[in-house]
Amino acid sequence: MKQSLKQKQKLSLSLTVNLQNQIKLLSLSGFEIRSKLEDLILEFCNDKEDKKIAFFQDELLIDKYKNIINSQAGNNLAEIPIDSSINLKEKLIEQLMISNLKDFEMLIGEYLIDSIQENGRLEPEIDFQDITKIVEEDFNLTISTKEIEKVLKEIQHFDPPGCGYRSIFESLKVQINCLDISQEEGIELNHALKLLLEEKVALEDLDQKTRRNIKILNFDPGLNFGSNNESYIRPDLIALYENRNWHVSLNDNFMPKELIQRIRDKIGSEKIDKNHEAKSFLRGLERRQQTLLVVAQYIVSIQSDFLSKESSKRPLSIKEIAKSLQISESTVSRIVNNKYIQFPDKLILLKNILQKRVNIYAKGEDVTPKQLIRYIGDLISEEDKKRPLSDELIKNCLSKDYSIFLARRTVTKYRIESGYESSRIRKV
Repeated sequence: MKQSLKQKQKLSLSLTVNLQNQIKLLSLSGFEIRSKLEDLILEFCNDKEDKKIAFFQDELLIDKYKNIINSQAGNNLAEIPIDSSINLKEKLIEQLMISNLKDFEMLIGEYLIDSIQENGRLEPEIDFQDITKIVEEDFNLTISTKEIEKVLKEIQHFDPPGCGYRSIFESLKVQINCLDISQEEGIELNHALKLLLEEKVALEDLDQKTRRNIKILNFDPGLNFGSNNESYIRPDLIALYENRNWHVSLNDNFMPKELIQRIRDKIGSEKIDKNHEAKSFLRGLERRQQTLLVVAQYIVSIQSDFLSKESSKRPLSIKEIAKSLQISESTVSRIVNNKYIQFPDKLILLKNILQKRVNIYAKGEDVTPKQLIRYIGDLISEEDKKRPLSDELIKNCLSKDYSIFLARRTVTKYRIESGYESSRIRKV
């Protein structure tokens, strides 16, 4: 009997711990999730020669650098504009055309540039043997990989410097070489970056010149080149506007499905504690991704007109989302926290698309703080300056003209936020 009771208690405790871990997953940022995923990859799929693993780890390294710099610099990253008018490949091709290269090297350059991703990284799957075959067919010339490397190095020194990299260290080395600093300062800068990554030093502890040089370096040289790199963050979600509708999807580029499946296959059905923990993590990850997508799709659908710049933001709270989707408020609160969604022209914190309502406890039309401030401003700008509207009269006008029913103290609060003095002071 005691044995059975102990087993039940142990099982109950295990379930509780697993449940707590899965709940924690909901509130983790994409970077934190990928860091945990890296631990599993190293444990179950550790192959230093595997290109997909090397790519994933290098992308994570870039994220870590940028997270350290963003957090220690105290950057405000609630909304980040994206300049979609700049085409990286076109800019690189323009520079290739005026470079002092031979015809066969031009062909190599075109192939390499076509294989550069939008963030500046050379596609991990590129095969230099394909390039040698193309050159042989077009020029009847046999070349070595050394000649391809020579052209790649040339491209890496185009503007923006560091594009066409295979690892972030390769890109940073090129960028540091392009800085107007001495060789000794370049070595010190490399050392400072290493210390930052190992969290042995904080950004503010470095000297002013080193801090300035680190901020010049671009950890995604192809993205938003010409603007400050430190503002770029990898989005959890991507929203595209097609056929007059917004379509939201998960950003699967940074959640490697193939590696996740490899972990699943490796774990199998063996009943080992570490395998059980890994399975629990993967189940929680799947639940997190599904919940994130459902919540984001709902938010974007409600704010569709605002996102299409056709109207202002609609009132939308965590409570309303939870009720509509039939999930708990705590789940919604966790899932919208620290998650970014990329639109064609900007990157936004998901929670910033929500909008509190002013008259949440009153009858009448929904109104957001921004709308209310505008309405109050309109009423005051049209008032008789000799007999300005008191807050009580503004309250009455709002209910009569806009069907917005508010307490007088609420009107006073938003009148002050509008930048208007009391009626006594406004009187001419």
